[in-house]
Amino acid sequence: MPNGNSAHHRLAGPALIALLAALLTLGLAAQNPAGQAAGDLPEKVTVVEEVELLAGANSPNATYFYKRYSADTFTPQTSDMEYRYETGGCVQKVAADHGWMAHDLQLPEGARITYMRLYFYDIDPANDAVAQLMSYDGQGHLDRIDLVQSSGTPGWSSVGSGAPFSHPVHNVDEALAVWLVFGQSASPALRICGVRIQYEYTLAQTSLPLILNESNP
Repeated sequence: MPNGNSAHHRLAGPALIALLAALLTLGLAAQNPAGQAAGDLPEKVTVVEEVELLAGANSPNATYFYKRYSADTFTPQTSDMEYRYETGGCVQKVAADHGWMAHDLQLPEGARITYMRLYFYDIDPANDAVAQLMSYDGQGHLDRIDLVQSSGTPGWSSVGSGAPFSHPVHNVDEALAVWLVFGQSASPALRICGVRIQYEYTLAQTSLPLILNESNP
């Protein structure tokens, strides 16, 4: 006499395998919203330690905040600079010139900028992705506060400030901006995706309205 439980298990086995295969397919599709085949995606991904997210040993009680800007929100240096938007906020330059893009940086008076991180995709052996933190004095002078850049061909990756620094924010005396520089690159082999700025700020009573509105000072 046939065993009903055995027959049930024999039928459930293939059904379970089919269900798992369907779930795996859905998971892969969710990770690739552009609908590209896996072979079309960049292969090189470099994992880096984002040290600026860790509490500073010198000031463990400090309050850190962050500003992050995707590359597609930056303004080209000149109106005729040719560039192309890539998925995820990334930008590539399509003409081999020295064009760059800029974004103003608004921080509260008395804050101290302590770190900058650049996000990019780089398989260009001749050009690097570069971010520069700049200050302007309003009289035609400018100073570079920090510079970070890719090196080699790491693929998707990020790079942070090479040495610790602490730049005080004095809005009365200077304006701040971030530059994105592509060098002579003119292809999707070099894409800049965004910048993150870390700054230290001591919260005061005047910061309360911003905090209640869930905004960084």
